[in-house]
Amino acid sequence: MEITDKLLLQKTRSIPAVISDGYRLYTGNFKRLFRASWIVALIYALCFAFMMSTLINDVLAIIVLTTTYGTQVLTFKEYTVDFTKAGISVLLFVMAMLALASYAFGASSNHQNTGQINCPVHWWGTFHVKPFLRLLVASGWMMLILLVVAVAFGGIIYGVMSAGIVNSLWKSIATIVLLIILMSMAGAVLLPLAYPIIRFVVNGNFTWRPPFSGYSTGLRHWNLLFVTLIVTAIITSLLTLICELPAFVIGTANAKAYAGSAMGDPLGLPENMELIALAAFFIAGFVQAYVHLYSIFPLYYAYGSIEQQQKELQDL
Repeated sequence: MEITDKLLLQKTRSIPAVISDGYRLYTGNFKRLFRASWIVALIYALCFAFMMSTLINDVLAIIVLTTTYGTQVLTFKEYTVDFTKAGISVLLFVMAMLALASYAFGASSNHQNTGQINCPVHWWGTFHVKPFLRLLVASGWMMLILLVVAVAFGGIIYGVMSAGIVNSLWKSIATIVLLIILMSMAGAVLLPLAYPIIRFVVNGNFTWRPPFSGYSTGLRHWNLLFVTLIVTAIITSLLTLICELPAFVIGTANAKAYAGSAMGDPLGLPENMELIALAAFFIAGFVQAYVHLYSIFPLYYAYGSIEQQQKELQDL
């Protein structure tokens, strides 16, 4: 009971405590989370394997061929079929990723209300519909914002190239540095949205409107959100690289094989290479699912710490 009390949401935490308590909550309830989400994790792994296989066997092959022989090497129909297949695979993976994340948010909501993460009743687990729908809405609005930012940056790049500013090496480097600075500034401006989004997904009422009220509160706690996101991203990225090491090896081998094939050499890949790649990506995807699931819990405690600090300010 002592550990459960220490991990309650309603506490003001330091940044190290936010990250460490998120880790403890995840590892301490891993069996329950696994039992609740293993079917969706399998679907996630299948979608990941399908996406990676499509990107390597179709998109990578197109890039190598067009780089070697030009865009006329394939017909418009072949381009359309391959890129449509790749787009569908990416969309399926994103939906599986949101469905998997909804388990962590659902568990967080349950923990907020009861102080614990309940064990699923059925062996096939549970699916948290409300967190998934709220997460879908929040992701849709964030994608819209990122699309606007991408269009703005595209306009800047087009304007710079049209003006002939990048006609020398040093000017090109200066332009790249400027774009990096602008992207960092855009990320810093968008970062406080993490607080209202997490609050909406964990504890909000469903709405189609932008769930961004509370931006100013997130802005006041910018450093907490920033460090939590950076540290969590570093941890999950390193673990993801380890999980996807087979994918990188297979992808590199395929790239070299396609490059050699484009130059007239034999393809040099085993006949069952696609099945081997699918199996490797599937196993890596399943492990990766639970690596990524961890990242929700430090953000959950960051949200809880902000909520508690706001409550203490109101009580003064």
